[in-house]
Amino acid sequence: MIYPRRALQRRLDELRDRLAGHVVDKLAERLNRSGKDRLAAMWEVVVLHGLSRGGTLQNEVALPSGRRPDIGFEQGALRFTADVTAVSDEGLHKDNAYRELSGLIEQAKRKLKLPIGGLHLAVRARHNRTKRGTRTVLMLPPRGTLQQFVSQTVVPLLREQIDAGKTVLRLAIDDDDIGLDITIDPAKSPYSSGSFAAYNTPKIKDRNSLYHALRAKADQLRGADGLTGVIVGDGDCVALSRCSANWDEVSTQQIVTEFLRQFSSIDFVLLLSVRETKSRFGTCAPPVRENAASLFVRAGCEERHTLNSLFDAMVRHFPRPAMTPVNGALRAREEGYGLGHHGGYKMLGSKVRIGLREFTEIFAGLRTLRDNGAKNVEAARSRPQEPNPVQAIVVRNLMEGRLPASIEIIKTDENDNDDWVEIRFGEIDPAIAPLR
Repeated sequence: MIYPRRALQRRLDELRDRLAGHVVDKLAERLNRSGKDRLAAMWEVVVLHGLSRGGTLQNEVALPSGRRPDIGFEQGALRFTADVTAVSDEGLHKDNAYRELSGLIEQAKRKLKLPIGGLHLAVRARHNRTKRGTRTVLMLPPRGTLQQFVSQTVVPLLREQIDAGKTVLRLAIDDDDIGLDITIDPAKSPYSSGSFAAYNTPKIKDRNSLYHALRAKADQLRGADGLTGVIVGDGDCVALSRCSANWDEVSTQQIVTEFLRQFSSIDFVLLLSVRETKSRFGTCAPPVRENAASLFVRAGCEERHTLNSLFDAMVRHFPRPAMTPVNGALRAREEGYGLGHHGGYKMLGSKVRIGLREFTEIFAGLRTLRDNGAKNVEAARSRPQEPNPVQAIVVRNLMEGRLPASIEIIKTDENDNDDWVEIRFGEIDPAIAPLR
């Protein structure tokens, strides 16, 4: 996910002092379940926690319509009802199934005994232009027929070229509905690449992922008293993650302004995302990730300044982002807990430091240093293994007759999903070395 698990746990713990226990239990349950809803639950947790530090917070108070919005908030004279949601471009990805096709071709390559990777998949696009804007659609087979397309069209053409003794395989498929070029070059294994038009860039104000998510929440907030708003977290949506729009695109501001124009019952929209920039310390330093918030308030709303101050304070209580929304969305769909400092190490003099989680897994017999911190140990062992520098240091000390003299746990903080274990090797021990 975008935020570290330890940071989310502290916020869940503190929310138990402000909300009913079953409400927090439900949030924790959603966070523990892999899938796209995990990211929505994450945004809800940090928003609820941030608001709880600034006023009176209620959750899922029933409206006359029977709907139960996520937030009922009061701070002095300010009172509002809001729903929290996460928006992604998943629907557009399903309609433009490039990733699925690439995966199916890779599977077919393995059956044809071709090396992993080396695939370049280039897909052409159709640009449907209307008076209201342009909609870009990749020229791919329908999602439900991809498997059939690969097995009945792609594989036979590849097999023909393999039988003809060709090393680099090339296919070009171009008709009214499908337009793609496939190149398979074993020399470029194990890496693959691709190219296609940006189909998820919004070009029509009320036909895009962000607008659809806002409209759905507006319907759910009908009948709420006082100010009403929608708080949107970035679940991998181009409309939220980009900083500016090209000449043929619509900006985030244009989308939200159009939404507020069409839905007069909504007073504000708050967009939440993460911005990633290069570190000023050079290319070797990790990128800088910061929480980003954009508030849009209906013209004439007298609470604009108060809302702005409130949400600025709320975001200051957010955890430090560990990854961008696009990566967070991918990780949220995975089972398990993700990696910690696996594969990472530090060496200085007689000391060597590795991740505590990796150390514990090695101690439990689940992996070895030679696995180089791989998440999928079995898959890593099926490929040629690179020498591990930590193992080399340990072996060298052992051969010199040096045993660990101390083992220290180096604690990190809630913004890290792992700690470190530091092993210091001592002087030569005559128990495992020649007597001197």
